[in-house]
Amino acid sequence: MFNLTQDVFTGIIFFIILNFFAMKKVVIIGAGLAGLATSALLGKKGYSVTVIEKNEQPGGRARKELDNSFLYDIGPSWYMMPEVFDRYFELFGKKTSDFYKLIRLDPSYRIFFSDSEFYDIRARVEDNKDVFNKLEKDGYNKFLKYLEKSKFIYESSLEHLVYKDYDDLGDILDPKILAIVPKLSLLSTVHKEVSRYVEDPRLQKLLEFTTVFLGASPYEASGLYSLISHADFNLGIWYPDGGIWKVADALYRLAQDNNVEFRFNEPVTAISVSNGSAVSVKTDQDSYDADIVVSGADYPHTELDLLPEVYRTYGKKYWEKRKLSPSCFNIFLGVGKKIEKLRHHNLYLDPNWDQHFADVRDNPRWPDNPSYYVCATSKTDKTVAPDGCENLFFLVPVAPGLDDTDEVRDHMYQRTIAHFEELVGQKVSDSIRSKMIFAQREFRSYYNSYKGTAFGLAHTLLQTAIFRPRVKSKKVKNLYYTGQFTQPGVGMPIALISAEIVANKILKEQK
Repeated sequence: MFNLTQDVFTGIIFFIILNFFAMKKVVIIGAGLAGLATSALLGKKGYSVTVIEKNEQPGGRARKELDNSFLYDIGPSWYMMPEVFDRYFELFGKKTSDFYKLIRLDPSYRIFFSDSEFYDIRARVEDNKDVFNKLEKDGYNKFLKYLEKSKFIYESSLEHLVYKDYDDLGDILDPKILAIVPKLSLLSTVHKEVSRYVEDPRLQKLLEFTTVFLGASPYEASGLYSLISHADFNLGIWYPDGGIWKVADALYRLAQDNNVEFRFNEPVTAISVSNGSAVSVKTDQDSYDADIVVSGADYPHTELDLLPEVYRTYGKKYWEKRKLSPSCFNIFLGVGKKIEKLRHHNLYLDPNWDQHFADVRDNPRWPDNPSYYVCATSKTDKTVAPDGCENLFFLVPVAPGLDDTDEVRDHMYQRTIAHFEELVGQKVSDSIRSKMIFAQREFRSYYNSYKGTAFGLAHTLLQTAIFRPRVKSKKVKNLYYTGQFTQPGVGMPIALISAEIVANKILKEQK
């Protein structure tokens, strides 16, 4: 009788499993960070994965653009939570250093309160003692107490909350979660949490501005998100040498190494559903059969524009009631001189920033005196601009859904640049070699962004965990979602976590 050895038997079983998975065709809509990261994970497990992207390159919002020798990161510009990136690449036996070199920025950023009052926030916490004590009596020790709380929330969230798929109320009834919930400041706000430790408005702003990266204001973001201060001050602000687009390129290369196929310049026009299952994804050029569909496109676009109404989990009324993150008025400038007063990251925080938040949240309008952010990657990276020049990226948070006319764009541009010139004490308008504006029109046209929002859903308490749109469709049994509208939320590292959540769910359910 023929006897199989254990090794041969194991090999046959592995071959059968591998080929079974290979028969499963996965179509992923969108080559943003979450879509790329999901594709690599599923490709690694043996699925036949095709990613369809409407634009000409991978990265989604984290794409690049070259204009007159100036290389711009069009989307994200802050690299935070490096351990999340490390964890993701370790799933493939890789390191981030296999794909890009990380530089820790020091100073992490410069905060401007006026043209004469500005402070550098250093990479080492203790190097900021003088700044904090100048802003408030015993401010440094008060800050350390706040930072201790922030660290606890951050570490507890990563261990127990963030990598979890919240499908129903039962998912938060885990005893480990219930034990820490009272300590997470969920029912508070970031502003209330900061105010418990420091009183000076300048110091409060310094600790609160990062909530903008979460698509919310400090007055409405759950106190849970005070965790971002730990990411800022303890874990540091980093820069991938060459640009943030290197992250998208790394995920793209990783996906290709795991046999993922890509189709660029192919807008998806519909998801075909039969008997409650997605059977194909149609584009303006072709149709792709699918056993599983994952949408990395903006959730409202997928639901409202790609699915028949009967198969929508969330209809128009649902999205109209959601609190969206801000949109952005972005200016990209290549300037033929060095701007001495700038660092890599720079933030101007207006004395009346409450009014700016009101213009975004309460009474949506174009702001008159906004706070804004300026990134000068050329301070760190010689490859992004010609010698002696600066590569500048301006971001002004604005309300989504505004009327983005040529007249408004010109007014916002002129006002922002005039204020910036006063802030830094140098003229830039006389030496511009490259100029691009990227605002609500572009967010809609490039990314099918709902109401031109830049980041998706705001991180309010009632849009956190089980209150965010589900990872899986309730009406199409093989349709899944990844990215900033679903679990766990907004940001580059969060996109990788979202990919891991949805990939694990597919591996569990689609056997």
